Amino acid sequence: MNRAILVALGTGAIITSAAAIGIGAAREAPQGAMSPSEYHAALAAIERSRPERAGACDTLAAAQRETCRAQATADEIVQVAELEERFRRTQDAARGAQRARIEARYQVARARCAAVKGFERDQCYIAAHAARGRALLESQDPYSARAD
Repeated sequence: MNRAILVALGTGAIITSAAAIGIGAAREAPQGAMSPSEYHAALAAIERSRPERAGACDTLAAAQRETCRAQATADEIVQVAELEERFRRTQDAARGAQRARIEARYQVARARCAAVKGFERDQCYIAAHAARGRALLESQDPYSARAD
């Protein structure tokens, strides 16, 4: 009787394992995965929208125009980085997208600083640089081994 139980348990384990392998193999690509053709099409769409974004800034006054252009450029950089992240689906791509968002915010903040003069401009640049530095420090992998 013990032998019959062991045979039944072994058979059940094999069938369950085979079913799990079959289910795993039948799964489609993860949600959000992109094919190379989809990636290149999305990249081309972002590039085609560039003149439209730049044209929207041309009607503004000079000070706002530079900020608008910096914002449009920053948005494009972030879109490309996020597209790359969805295509590659790696930690490096995710960190690259995060870094692109930080750099985009920094570039927009610097463009806003260019509109003011004197001491306020200096303080604005310092604040923008400090915010960028804080964001970069917070974005580092907290569990990575650091050489002290």
